[in-house]
Amino acid sequence: MHMKRELSKRRQPLIRTVVYSFMTLSVVVIVALLMLVVLGYSFNQRDGKLEQGGLLQFASVPTGAKVTLDEIQLGPETNAKATVSAGSHSVSFDRDNYRSWKKTIYVESGQIGWLSYARLIPKEVKPVAVRTFPLLTSALASPVHKYMVLHEAANNPAFIMANIQGDTVEYETIELPVASYTAGKTHTFTPVTWSKDEEAVLIRHTYDDQTEWLWMDRNSPERTVNINTAFAIAPSKLQFAGTGSRLLFVQTDDVVRRINLDDQTLSRPLITRVAHFTGYDDKTIVYATTADDRGLRHVGYAATDITSPISLATYPDDGQPLLADMSNYFSRRYIAIVHGTEMKIIAGSLPTSSIVKNTLKLFAKETIPAGASDVVMSRNHRFAVAQLPDGYATYDIELKKYDRTTWAQPVTTVRPLEWLDDYMFWSDNGGMLRFYEFDGANQQNIMPVTEGFSAGISPNDKYIYGILKTDKGFEFQRARLVLN
Repeated sequence: MHMKRELSKRRQPLIRTVVYSFMTLSVVVIVALLMLVVLGYSFNQRDGKLEQGGLLQFASVPTGAKVTLDEIQLGPETNAKATVSAGSHSVSFDRDNYRSWKKTIYVESGQIGWLSYARLIPKEVKPVAVRTFPLLTSALASPVHKYMVLHEAANNPAFIMANIQGDTVEYETIELPVASYTAGKTHTFTPVTWSKDEEAVLIRHTYDDQTEWLWMDRNSPERTVNINTAFAIAPSKLQFAGTGSRLLFVQTDDVVRRINLDDQTLSRPLITRVAHFTGYDDKTIVYATTADDRGLRHVGYAATDITSPISLATYPDDGQPLLADMSNYFSRRYIAIVHGTEMKIIAGSLPTSSIVKNTLKLFAKETIPAGASDVVMSRNHRFAVAQLPDGYATYDIELKKYDRTTWAQPVTTVRPLEWLDDYMFWSDNGGMLRFYEFDGANQQNIMPVTEGFSAGISPNDKYIYGILKTDKGFEFQRARLVLN
């Protein structure tokens, strides 16, 4: 008996070691398997190999849509996710009383595919008039669509500010002080653009064949600034600098400077011989020049905190359009350049002076139709978009994918591209408000509108607003996009 107890005591450490080793190994195996699942690995039953796939993230407005992936309906509804094999996949979202949403996406090994921007449109869109105006000459939605500034008579210095953030539209009339604009026999006031913080609007005032620019504070119109008289300049182009409302970039003749309304200063020339420019942040612009003394045109950037402009690319003076814009996507700088029928994107880190080596490399190059009038980087910095006479061309930086989209209706008047959100444009060509995704997919007719007025979607995504001229007058309409 004594020997058996001794043997038992000797076995106990061994048994504990075996048990602890087994438990540790089990934990390691489980963690490893979980890591493989997280990284998108799955077992391919056809060839018996372990393969890395990807992950698809699904989201929609409204949520609660059924997800069909490669003709198989998933259990979870939007918002949801699924592990998929590398390759092309078809996805559709369906929800009662809404139109189906479909997309084909290519997923690379280890990649996350984001289908998180689907906007489901009701099968039946029912616009209703929220207010009718005898006359309306313009409507301009703010960047995040909290407000729409409505202008009745073109010669009237008063504007109606419509707050569209809630279920009830609130209106406020604001009027420019008489002292803020030059007297004349004839007047035309036109809202042109909002600041990104939605605090100010730039108004173009035309009088007796002369033009001046007015900076109007949404909350305090008495603070209106006449840019021409305050800074003794005659701007040909004016835009807000950065995300605020107190800094602006201004072009006079072929020179670009920055205005600071807080200290009433006009900066030194940032760049001369400018043919085209766009603001990047509150200090920096991207530009394309006219020809220099050597017959060369330059694309580059200039800023208030660098001593001189820096050229990033050079082109011959061949008479073709030369346009550029810049973004910062996941801490990498991207510059989109359109020259004639070529759209090129270069990427990397910007040189900080003319003597520092340019580290920008070619990222993508695509052929586009002739006649581009602008190139813009999207608000989320992911897309480079060239505006074309009959549509637009988009390069998706994340998916490295090029798409060309033609408007469904002929263009009568060329106007700047209008973003509905970070992934979708709207158009009013042919008197029909129509939505287009960045790649041209899921185009949807929404409601009849009158061309030339702005459209806006409320920040809560529930309503779309537009203007329609009827025999009753100009109806400020809205339609519900989220049914419940």
